[in-house]
Amino acid sequence: MSDPQSVSSYPVWDLPVRVSHWAIMLLFAWQFLSGHFDWLPRVHLWAGYLLLVVLAFRLVWGFVGSESARFGAMLKSMRSLVAGLADLGRPGPGYSAGHNPVGAISVLLMLSLLVVQSLTGLFVETWGELRGPLAERIGRDTALWLADVHSLIRWPLLLVIAIHVAAAFWHLGWKRENRIGAMLGNGRLRLPADPQLQAAKPGRALLTLLVCALAVGSIAVFGPID
Repeated sequence: MSDPQSVSSYPVWDLPVRVSHWAIMLLFAWQFLSGHFDWLPRVHLWAGYLLLVVLAFRLVWGFVGSESARFGAMLKSMRSLVAGLADLGRPGPGYSAGHNPVGAISVLLMLSLLVVQSLTGLFVETWGELRGPLAERIGRDTALWLADVHSLIRWPLLLVIAIHVAAAFWHLGWKRENRIGAMLGNGRLRLPADPQLQAAKPGRALLTLLVCALAVGSIAVFGPID
């Protein structure tokens, strides 16, 4: 199926969404590899703080950010899940102005698992030198149990990420929709009409990032018991 002649490129994903998307991907990759192979435990911990900042930003941005970034829009798209599944099997673009129902589910699931992994990391207690900033504020048995959860949850998380990446390439090859390029580039998608999505002002993104960084920084500085 060829694109209609009226199809043009329109802005969908804003810069904060695109930057946080790739920041989460790169930080998780480091966290997975450094945790699995026991590389530089101290760097693993501080990269975890940074990942938590980006995650907190993305969660808040899902409520106060641009229209295409909001979780309400994702939940709304999931109402047409059956139609979205059927569309995935058809060749040619589906022209979703943002996340389609399946994509919305995978994004929400990934963010949920990442939040659980990041929060449990704050309480991790191991028999080695690595310790989360809040580990001493709970019982040792609980901290060790949370360390097990922190370690195990990376596998279902890795599976969801792999499915998400496979879906992106499915769109590129079968659906002929370059959503990877849109996330890497200017956030524009080819659509039959301008969706006229509301964009949040850059100042709101900077303020949100600052608040999230201060919150996580406070945990890192004041969490440990000296």
